[in-house]
Amino acid sequence: MIRTQKIPCNLCSSTDSTFLFDARDRLHGIGDIFTYVQCKECGLVYMNPQVVPEDTEKLYPADYAPHTTTGKKTGSRIRSLQNQIMKIPVIGHFLKYLMNVKIAKTIYRKLDQNSRILDVGCGTGSFLNTVRTDKGCEVYGVDISETAGRQAKSSFGLDIFKGTITEAPFPAAHFDIITAWWYLEHISDPHATVSRMSSLLKHNGYCIIGVPNFNSFNAKHFKDKWYHLDCPRHLCIWTPRAITRLLENHGLVVTRIIYDKTPWGLLGSLQYLLYGDNINPKYRNRLRHSFLLWILFLPWTISVSLLKKSDIMVVCAIKVSGESANGA
Repeated sequence: MIRTQKIPCNLCSSTDSTFLFDARDRLHGIGDIFTYVQCKECGLVYMNPQVVPEDTEKLYPADYAPHTTTGKKTGSRIRSLQNQIMKIPVIGHFLKYLMNVKIAKTIYRKLDQNSRILDVGCGTGSFLNTVRTDKGCEVYGVDISETAGRQAKSSFGLDIFKGTITEAPFPAAHFDIITAWWYLEHISDPHATVSRMSSLLKHNGYCIIGVPNFNSFNAKHFKDKWYHLDCPRHLCIWTPRAITRLLENHGLVVTRIIYDKTPWGLLGSLQYLLYGDNINPKYRNRLRHSFLLWILFLPWTISVSLLKKSDIMVVCAIKVSGESANGA
């Protein structure tokens, strides 16, 4: 049984919210029904009642994709076709540009062997390995999953700290860049996490956070069938206004928000809309892993990104204060 409790807003602590919808786990089938609301004061969307922190590990099955490399075998023929297309000089370069929604080039160029990068919620460490191989940086990772830590060690030789960022024994002002890819939506106390990230950053260091965007076109249209809702693992769903407020509360000034251009989220949402979930083997990934549909929908999702209505966003912020600010 997964326990839940009524809570105030995870961002501003207000108890004044609007009911949005009830949702269920359409990816792994864990739990029953979960309710999402939107805070009237700050606009954060959050699960309420929310899964108690002691039970959150129950939301992640053994085959949860970010914690293991075994899931990469799924859809291997599609990925093989995609990799072949990526080798075509002009087309491949364009597709790589579209699919890279992580560190902005203006920041990435500054990295060298003296740079230190910490990835919070690093999973199996593939991102850290890529940056280390490309730039020679010192790389560090944090993840609560013991399975992910073993995979990071065996696959890339990375020693990952098992636990949360608030528990990790790093010294203050130690890192040039701290990243968190698709992590902040999974935690119930974003203030503690971002405060710790801010304290670990050097002055003028960058905090780069990737999160689902509830202001997206698909979130408004698909609602409980929106792929990036990922109920019940996502406890908080952010908007540009809400995450800007969170970061600024802790001495981090948003300099840029990058909006994803790819159709993966749209394909997942269509999978849920047409088939109800992505669990039944008869239709699992029928739409979600279709590279043909990916190409067909690409012009649409590029247009949506220009309107700042993409499924996911990458928020770049710089540390402007010597100490982490406090308060909500």
